[in-house]
Amino acid sequence: MLYLIIVLIVITVIFAALKLKKGKPEEATLPEPQEEPRQVASDCCGAHEICEFDESTFNEEIIVYFNDEELDELRNIREDELTAAQIDDLREVLYTMQTNEINRWIVSLGRRHIHLPEILKQEARQLMMRQ
Repeated sequence: MLYLIIVLIVITVIFAALKLKKGKPEEATLPEPQEEPRQVASDCCGAHEICEFDESTFNEEIIVYFNDEELDELRNIREDELTAAQIDDLREVLYTMQTNEINRWIVSLGRRHIHLPEILKQEARQLMMRQ
């Protein structure tokens, strides 16, 4: 009789443990994301834990637009083939730039194969020297 009571107690404990386990949802274990190693820019000074640089400066596939998407129609037109109206469109955008953005804008034009006429290059240099 004593054995029967012990067996019933063990079965009850096992049953209760199974019931408690069913009531709790199992926590899903997600694999931890693997961090990809960062490429450090060649001009990184090494003074910071994380080098602060603009990736678009080094990655030629990244094109930064300066609210000038309409200039894409000038793609692959040589500078000597630009009309006066097209040069004025380029000039208008140039003069809306902040002086610290002009260099990045010229890089953006180059990546988009938009040729800046020599006169506008000179004007851009003059604007950047005012900085």
